[in-house]
Amino acid sequence: MLSGPAGMGKRLIAEEFAKALMCSDAGHDGACGKCNNCKYFDSHTTPDVTRVYEPSETKMVKVDFIKDNVVAESYLKPQFARTKTFIIDFDYLGVESQNALLKSLEEPKKDVVFILTSSNTDSVLDTVMSRVTEIKLDPYSEEELESIVRANYPELEDTKIKTAVYNSGRIPGKALSLAQEDSGVSIRHEMNSIMIAMPTCSYIDILEDYCEVLTSFKEDSKIIASSLLLFLDDCARLINYPDCRKINNEIDRDAIEEFVASNKHITTLKLGRCSEAVNTFLRALEVNSNYDSTASAMLLRIHEELKK
Repeated sequence: MLSGPAGMGKRLIAEEFAKALMCSDAGHDGACGKCNNCKYFDSHTTPDVTRVYEPSETKMVKVDFIKDNVVAESYLKPQFARTKTFIIDFDYLGVESQNALLKSLEEPKKDVVFILTSSNTDSVLDTVMSRVTEIKLDPYSEEELESIVRANYPELEDTKIKTAVYNSGRIPGKALSLAQEDSGVSIRHEMNSIMIAMPTCSYIDILEDYCEVLTSFKEDSKIIASSLLLFLDDCARLINYPDCRKINNEIDRDAIEEFVASNKHITTLKLGRCSEAVNTFLRALEVNSNYDSTASAMLLRIHEELKK
């Protein structure tokens, strides 16, 4: 189970892993990309790899599809490769579909491999998680993201690459998307400014001004959450290690250091509860909760922890 925020590259990693399993001449760097099996894989014509991604006509994958195309298929021998490989995005599997997979996950045939992905393992059944090995994709460093963007857009100027990376919440897919846009608005800088104002702001500031800012970035809710978590992480680092050489928000370092120094009442325990408020915000959005009320609740909870 590859887990991590949307845009972290889970599907790309799953595809590369499956291709290496399919390849007849795979090496330390993965698939050769030249053999017939690699060509079958790239053209999506191999019967040995089954992909279960977002359905085209329904919101979630139907349980009958899982039974017919995964469970039943897993009993068949591979035709070209060493394994039958199933890549399944659990973001599109409801409870029934997940339950239909349990026996296959618990007692797979020796030549069957399941590569699963999830942007939110809270929505994955405990009985599923107990049957898999979870690999959490850690956030990329800004240096790594800059290399990724530069490799995809070699003609792009450094300033634009750094801006795209800074605004991406350390999510590769978002960094690549922002690199193609001309927006100079920094979501992370906006979120940092809101957090720095939290100890002394009023409820009206939150409910009128700050909620309006979050609403203006509604399409980038995951970036908002990631930015808030990076800020909280920086505060925790500076509380525990005031001379910490590197933090997530180097651009706003002076402001964050001043925030920590002037708010001695803020503890790592309070920061932890703020992080939980952010994660609650994300979980609520996964089940289509009202964005405005969910964002307001998160900001009010954070304010309760950080206010003087």
